[in-house]
Amino acid sequence: MSDQISTFSSAPISTDKYTSKSQLETEAYSSYRSSSDANSQLDFPNLQNPNPVFTSAAIISDFNGDGKNDKFWRNSQTGENAIWLMDGTNVASADFVKTMGTEWDVKIGDFNGDDKTDLLWFNKATGENQIWLMDGTAVVSEASLATLSPDWTPVIADFNGDRKTDIFWRNTTTGENAAWLMDSTQVTTPSFLQTVDTNWTANIVDLNSDGKTDIFWRNKATGENAVWTMDGTNATGASLPTLGTEWEATLGDFDLNYQTDILWRNTATGENKVWLMNGTTVAADAALPTLAGSSWKPLIGDFDGNGKTDILWYNQETGKNQIWIMDGSNVLTTVAADAPSGAWVPSISDTNGDGRTDIFWRNYETGENAVVVVTGTDSTPTALPTLGKEWYTF
Repeated sequence: MSDQISTFSSAPISTDKYTSKSQLETEAYSSYRSSSDANSQLDFPNLQNPNPVFTSAAIISDFNGDGKNDKFWRNSQTGENAIWLMDGTNVASADFVKTMGTEWDVKIGDFNGDDKTDLLWFNKATGENQIWLMDGTAVVSEASLATLSPDWTPVIADFNGDRKTDIFWRNTTTGENAAWLMDSTQVTTPSFLQTVDTNWTANIVDLNSDGKTDIFWRNKATGENAVWTMDGTNATGASLPTLGTEWEATLGDFDLNYQTDILWRNTATGENKVWLMNGTTVAADAALPTLAGSSWKPLIGDFDGNGKTDILWYNQETGKNQIWIMDGSNVLTTVAADAPSGAWVPSISDTNGDGRTDIFWRNYETGENAVVVVTGTDSTPTALPTLGKEWYTF
């Protein structure tokens, strides 16, 4: 590619842009019991969550736009796909959708801005790409996009803040990057961005609360960190402090200033801390309680529905899990959220639309499923239909 600039390993804060439209444009759960601590401590009023991170159909599945998060299922062996439309602890409707071969991978988004989750399909063998516009369990429209090299991996974004999903592309072999600004299934503006060494990992954030996707970069080899503040396909780069490679980042908004904050966990020592961000500046670097052992993994949610990020810590070995109710860098309450074993894997959603994060549990050894709807004094898990362990969900 004649426009390509040199790949480099230093912090990617230079953001020269290169554009070539010819290359980028269109183309049963009886063993699970709730914790008595959880029943007594999670007592919050009903409200609608004020943070779009927890309500956007482009981030957490909501195929019918009713404000209740749904589940998309994919069979890793057959390529079958299914959707559960959720209503609290009930599967209100379930249906199969078109089968896609196992060489296809999928991401959720909202490409037409109708507050209903759509699907982006990309073929890891051929580089083909498709968008499905969805209405509930119905595929309203299918559209093919440009075919790219299979080395390109898509990430869902919204670079121009129009509430229609755009696509950030990263080439995992060359380090090239590109952005497609989308209007439904049409690529309106394709643009190459700066090439960045493949040791850097890109994460989607919004650091300046303008509703436009920014990019947080972390170098897995050196521990360097950097950000690109985006305005459409224009980027402004800045460096952040370096943290050793044993630190892993999870993204949230702990103080509800609508600017992404960063939760850090040290996988060697069990230390945890949070960077409260003000744009590209670390406004506060605050230590959190240590959780010893390498089996603890964080998931972000909002269990009290106030828009501020809380943390679900799950232990992959023991199933002994806990929720931290957060206020900025302060842990207000710790609540047990245990599962019978580490075979139960959690994901977060709001299945009853009350603004509070609920917990969807799946046992990948047995195929059992359950949901814990956080309703104040009653947080009892409810069994859902079992699906074979070859099915995975997000």
